[in-house]
Amino acid sequence: MKRFLVVVAVFAMSVVALPVNAISDNQVEVIKERCESIRDNLKVVQKNDAKARVHLGGRFETVLSKFIMPLNMRLVENGLPSAELVENQNDFSKAKTIFVNDYINYQQELEELVAMDCKNEPKQFYEKLEKVRQKRKMMEQDVMKLRTLITNQIKIVTGLRSKI
Repeated sequence: MKRFLVVVAVFAMSVVALPVNAISDNQVEVIKERCESIRDNLKVVQKNDAKARVHLGGRFETVLSKFIMPLNMRLVENGLPSAELVENQNDFSKAKTIFVNDYINYQQELEELVAMDCKNEPKQFYEKLEKVRQKRKMMEQDVMKLRTLITNQIKIVTGLRSKI
């Protein structure tokens, strides 16, 4: 695992210093030499990310279906609808769908990366790795957006509580 982190750190540093198509000869050799190890570590990342996605997806679905939607329905039934809560519910639902779609795209790209022949195509492997990193960053942003919407929900509910 330490070797993987070192390789990832080398890749991360090179992203800042060099454009994707300007991978150094040294980096090409590192990829070729450690190809199987890199792929094995990517498989571990793939497995762990799948678990995290199931966990987060389940949590987000629970928040929506057991907290946000029932509260909004109850407020409407009691004649106290909140436009803010409805808007937050819609935003949360959209963000959750985006998270799921982004994860599917990320997982497909990661599967393609793991299946690549990094010994014979190190430059293409590196380019694909960069695409996968970007997809993973998008997922991280999706999770942050959902967490922000949950925080917003809490703020709105707290404000409504003081009015009721």
